[in-house]
Amino acid sequence: MDITTQLSTTCHDCGLTQTLPEMPEGTKAICTRCGSVLFQKTKDTTQRTLALSIAGLILFAIANAYPFISMQVEGRIQETTLVTGVIWLFTNGMQGLSALVLFTSILVPLLQLIALIFILTPIQFGQLAPRTGKIFRTVRHLMPWSMMEVFLLGILVSMIKLGKMATIIPGTAMWAYTALILVIITAFSGLNPYDIWKRLPINSSEKEPESCTQPATCHSCSLVCGIPEAHHAACPRCGSSLHLRKPNSLQRTTALVVAAILLYLPANLLPITVTQVFGSTQADTIMSGVVYFMFSGSWHIALVIFIASIFIPLLKLITLVYLLISVKFQHQWKPVTRTRMYRLTEAVGRWSMVDVYVVTVLVALVQLDPFAAIQAGPGAVYFAAVVVITMFAAESFDPRLIWDQKED
Repeated sequence: MDITTQLSTTCHDCGLTQTLPEMPEGTKAICTRCGSVLFQKTKDTTQRTLALSIAGLILFAIANAYPFISMQVEGRIQETTLVTGVIWLFTNGMQGLSALVLFTSILVPLLQLIALIFILTPIQFGQLAPRTGKIFRTVRHLMPWSMMEVFLLGILVSMIKLGKMATIIPGTAMWAYTALILVIITAFSGLNPYDIWKRLPINSSEKEPESCTQPATCHSCSLVCGIPEAHHAACPRCGSSLHLRKPNSLQRTTALVVAAILLYLPANLLPITVTQVFGSTQADTIMSGVVYFMFSGSWHIALVIFIASIFIPLLKLITLVYLLISVKFQHQWKPVTRTRMYRLTEAVGRWSMVDVYVVTVLVALVQLDPFAAIQAGPGAVYFAAVVVITMFAAESFDPRLIWDQKED
């Protein structure tokens, strides 16, 4: 396999191969065609990230060992831990929703911290941990699914809603969880992935293909390789699959978008929560929750829920449909703008999970039988499915197809 010099790189968003100049520390290279960040030159960031990861693991243990939130009403106290809502969902027939909340708010952050410590500790001693490439590649692929900050927003929304009828007391675990979010954000924003990738050996022992006519950049480690046209290969540095374009991108994205559209209506029409107070039952949809906050004086919370749970999912679907149509019919309109639309769609989709987390917190706290209880409604399952499917759809779409039309 032909390994080209690292002075050249191919943009992940538009596919343009460019040569990078010598860069001083603290600078970054921007794609000349679409404006995407190609490379950042920094001082070694592994030692600081390791320290933050160890601190994060300690905070994670505290967040799971102490009470998270307590609610006091009519002399009764309901105390929850970080996993109380997850357990309630699981034991009440919503195993899929329970697994999603557990995965995105607890398991993924834990796996990221453990993996970073496993990878970065040997690096401080000039060594490499086994399977460093595959593990770090997995850590980066999981980044969109670490939704701790979205979970915290859901907690704050729940506290404001319940604060009108009870006394809400944040526990030690909640402060630890908040600190953990700040530590993880700082760790990943300050880590330059190249500091790890540059230490991995490049396996050049693979047989050279007869014709390496197309340059392809590894989506994981950004190594530029030559691969046979219309064929696939493995990255000789991290082992990730190499391809000129994401396989069956249009077909997969179209199928996922259609599925999300079909689920969007029941997600908004069916109740997301069912509240029982002194024998009376009230079912609330996402929109009725927005109306509740608006008329109770918390218009800012109503705006957050409306944007995250109604506007963003609808915007994502409309944007993805337009991008699919524009590629299918070879539209030439402003490829830079369409690429930015794709980046925005990919970045904001995870914030729609806030309503799912609100439901998780509410069912954990409000179980005060026979006085009051809140249960998750079927709308929560459909809505979570919409969020997950649209995230997969955005990931399946290949923005380089936008620029292929321009080149043709």
